[in-house]
Amino acid sequence: MHGTTSRSVFNNHLLSDKRIGLSTIAALPLTRHFSSIRSLVNNSEALASDHINSGKPTTLSVINKVLLNQNLVVTDSKLKELLKVEGVEIELPISTPKGKELLAELTGKSKYKGFSGVYMYIHKNTGDKYVGSSNLLRRRMDYYFNGDYPLAGKFLPLLYKEGLEAFKLRIFKLDSNKFSSQDALILEQFYLLDKEFNLNTLRVVNAGSSKGDPVYVYDLTCSILYYHAKSRIELKRVLNIHTETSKKYVDSKLPYLNKFLLLSYPIPTALTSDISLEELLGIMQDERKDTYKLGTRTSIPVELEIKEGNTFVSEASKGHTLKFDSLTSCMEYLRGLGLIIKRDTLTKYIKIEKVFHNFLCKYSDKTLPKNFDEIGLIIDEYKKLKVDTDSLIINRKNKPILVKGGAKLHMDK
Repeated sequence: MHGTTSRSVFNNHLLSDKRIGLSTIAALPLTRHFSSIRSLVNNSEALASDHINSGKPTTLSVINKVLLNQNLVVTDSKLKELLKVEGVEIELPISTPKGKELLAELTGKSKYKGFSGVYMYIHKNTGDKYVGSSNLLRRRMDYYFNGDYPLAGKFLPLLYKEGLEAFKLRIFKLDSNKFSSQDALILEQFYLLDKEFNLNTLRVVNAGSSKGDPVYVYDLTCSILYYHAKSRIELKRVLNIHTETSKKYVDSKLPYLNKFLLLSYPIPTALTSDISLEELLGIMQDERKDTYKLGTRTSIPVELEIKEGNTFVSEASKGHTLKFDSLTSCMEYLRGLGLIIKRDTLTKYIKIEKVFHNFLCKYSDKTLPKNFDEIGLIIDEYKKLKVDTDSLIINRKNKPILVKGGAKLHMDK
């Protein structure tokens, strides 16, 4: 069993950062994916539940049976090495320099680069436990510390109600020289099979959750594929495209650096480019230098069309289109009208051409390529072939999930 090194850090406030999204279940073949996923998940969960209720010790054989449908396997030697990793206990919340330094030591300084491992939240009064894992521990911790998460399952509502100060945090940092990111899932699974972790709703890890959202880098005609990143994190590491930037450009039909289109799905007819990664980076870097010189890198002009029936503006303004030199200035205008909208939300509305409160926001024509209409037709055609992963979400109890500050969502944890 693990040894635990206790370190107390006395703090008073929350450490805030952006939330991370919840994972979805990876897609299986389109013809029968829903029933297949349901049977696989239910079977693994049933095996885990039966083992927990039996009271028997967790063995290598039990873990591998439970992980069979996740395409994960662990050897006896690997499991023994994982169980030797010591956990470090931290008092919550964290606000002092000493506490932040310890957190950085265990999880990494950046949410984009850091360490993989397992974490546990232990309720101080009841001893109830929750276990999880991540290939980027810092990003996962920021998710909990920020407090902006769906109130689903057992743990998150309790954390939101009682606050970080009601819990102790224990982190098992994995040495990247000895372990892979998937090893964190194995260690998490070992603990999920222990009945003490009674704040976990699901008892089987999801191996697909660390894969992220793929990004495909094409030319402006979608006929050449330059690069396929398995996640936005990989895109940042390999091509220096920041995750916030990729959010803006992916599936927007808006050219990135005037030469590329970023899509979340493959175009089957595209040919793979034979240029090297170094050459691709060189092309992108040259374009970045040019846009810096022109002063156009951070400002993308947008237009805001005011529809009939709009209640935020005067009658004289209805039917007109306002032009802004950036998304930020457009958001400031809307805020002045009393309509507050997040940047990510407005970017999404632009991508899907959604009308909101009788406004329609779109990128200015001068930012679009000359063959924009043709590109749009190509992209829209292949969007029809894209698998809708939302249909793969399983809601076993068919109960709504409450999201803080919002409406009810019907989905699985």
